[in-house]
Amino acid sequence: MAVLNSNPEILLRKRKNADRKRLEKQEQAREKLAKQKALKKKAAQAKFIRAETLVSNFKSNELEAKRIKNINKKHAAAPAEAEAISQTGTDNTKLLFLIRVPLHTKGLKIPNKAKKLLTVLKLTQVNTGVFIKANESTFELLSYIAPYIIIGQPSLNSIRKLFQKRACILSSELDDENESKIIKLDNNQLVEDKFGDDLGLICIEDIIHELTSLSDNFTTITSWLLPFKLNPPVNGWGPQAKLAKLIYKSENTTTISLSRDFKLQEVEDIDTIIDQQN
Repeated sequence: MAVLNSNPEILLRKRKNADRKRLEKQEQAREKLAKQKALKKKAAQAKFIRAETLVSNFKSNELEAKRIKNINKKHAAAPAEAEAISQTGTDNTKLLFLIRVPLHTKGLKIPNKAKKLLTVLKLTQVNTGVFIKANESTFELLSYIAPYIIIGQPSLNSIRKLFQKRACILSSELDDENESKIIKLDNNQLVEDKFGDDLGLICIEDIIHELTSLSDNFTTITSWLLPFKLNPPVNGWGPQAKLAKLIYKSENTTTISLSRDFKLQEVEDIDTIIDQQN
């Protein structure tokens, strides 16, 4: 029978060696990841691009810049109306769920104004969704990012499903790389620790109620929540998946026109889309 060595000096040396090896492995993993990114970037730069693709990308970017310019002209032409709406407060405020969709053209570069707005809404990745409190002035801002999102008014059942499956927050604890951990919001204690003393919220259902009732704590809660990461509507590459993609595409085709003003269309059945991607 082997006897464990309980000498403190040997144990301390083994612990130091284990820590050193762990740090070396982490450094090697970072170097490997950096090399992979450099090789990928080099391959992308050396990739052959057809002339037709360059022309198509240039036309798409030109039309998108024209669309943003037209929106700026439209808002500058009627500032008094927007100011009157914001001062009277008679506009109907409602809860909307925004979902970021892929670009309709692969080579399209999102204009800076639209990109900043997507960053503020935390919609920097495709197939992510956030809740917003929408009114007339909000819709004017959303017109800048209309081709990149779909919006709709979710039901209480869909909101509960999103929180049960997709709600995540940033933990206050730090990992080995001094970055905040992403944890799933599946424990009422997390809500109580965050808002119990200040807002009196003690469970996830309280969070849902604050969102659906559009309370004064709406911005505080949505800032705490991370964007809901959704699945693509159709997964897989088999024949059944391809058929489902064709059916889904034919049933959910939207007309993209950047020549004048892309209308912000509110989806009536956002619950079905959430169920497909949840």
